[in-house]
Amino acid sequence: MYKVLVVDDSALMRKIMCDIINSIQGFQVVDICSDGQSAYRRISEFGNFDVITMNVALARMSGLEVMERLNDDGCDIPIVAVSSQVKEDRDMTVKALESGAVEVLVRPYRVSPADRETIRADLVSILEAAVSKKKQPAARTTVTPSRPSEPVRPRIRETEPARRQPDKAETVKGGVDPRELSKPLSKVTIPLKDIKKLSPSVVGGYDLVAIASSTGGPQALRTCLPMLPKHLGVPVVIVQHMPKGFTASLAERIDDVSNVRIKEAEEGEILQNDTVYIAPGGWHLEVVSKSGGKLANHLSDAPAIGNLRPCADVMFHSIAKLPCKRVLCVVLTGMGSDGTEGISYLGAYKEIYCITQSADTCVVYGMPKAADQAGLSCESVPITQIANAIAKRLGV
Repeated sequence: MYKVLVVDDSALMRKIMCDIINSIQGFQVVDICSDGQSAYRRISEFGNFDVITMNVALARMSGLEVMERLNDDGCDIPIVAVSSQVKEDRDMTVKALESGAVEVLVRPYRVSPADRETIRADLVSILEAAVSKKKQPAARTTVTPSRPSEPVRPRIRETEPARRQPDKAETVKGGVDPRELSKPLSKVTIPLKDIKKLSPSVVGGYDLVAIASSTGGPQALRTCLPMLPKHLGVPVVIVQHMPKGFTASLAERIDDVSNVRIKEAEEGEILQNDTVYIAPGGWHLEVVSKSGGKLANHLSDAPAIGNLRPCADVMFHSIAKLPCKRVLCVVLTGMGSDGTEGISYLGAYKEIYCITQSADTCVVYGMPKAADQAGLSCESVPITQIANAIAKRLGV
């Protein structure tokens, strides 16, 4: 039985969280705290919890401050950040995720019976991810951006993009029939022998870098993206599993300390070299081809796949339709296997090189493990070496 500490300044939310967690098989709430100071003291003195759920906005010491202090103390208890959609809470939650919180649970302002079911469904997967492995300490990396100071860019628009159909798939040659492109992901199986994996000796010639990331991903991205060189020569697209409303803050914070530009992806924008696009929470990110061979982002509110939206498999699947030759794929820490099927599918149509995050630096060695076991990985490296591995493959 996993022992859970619930930290929340609302008596009602403490009751709701306790009831829900105690109803989940294998988990039991053994203690509660109502403010940050008492939570920090309780964890420091006892520390016999398997997982902690903590509201980021607490009295006497914020949840973020508690997490940062615990991280400095070397505490390895997985913490789930509980947040609302209020902007201040979103920003604080992104900071908490960068500091080592393994997942985020978004709660509504008022909790209806239907909301309780939604929270319970979310908590089942979140708690499973949290206890699957002790979290890694936050990377102590100091990064000084090399780009000159620029005027403040307009904030990413908050209005939701209108859904439209992606461009028609281009007929491409590969190890399977091109008509397979129209089939659902779950209906396509690609033999390993038909996947066009590149040798480590092949450098340069890539059209795109595509990254999949999940549990522990904000911390991983905060570590590796600022290490990328200023001139990559290609665009980068990322699917990071996060709730709706949080990816803009994540992109802005990493952009502040990076050499390349980091932004939340927008509907219809043309992909630019040396720019990193993060899929917005709640939207699938597809890459489509425009006139003149230019690549663009397309955001889709199509149904979630495996309860995921965005889903990395969808992103990799869309890239298979593009008029490009070579794609650099990266799989970072995360629960489950998202990305493996999509990269396998992509490899039947394009030349690919796949880098996975090493098991010892993953918060959860799930997604990289799935790619490794499927024979897709060309090299597995620690998170602090991911950027260097990308740059080496690109020849920059």
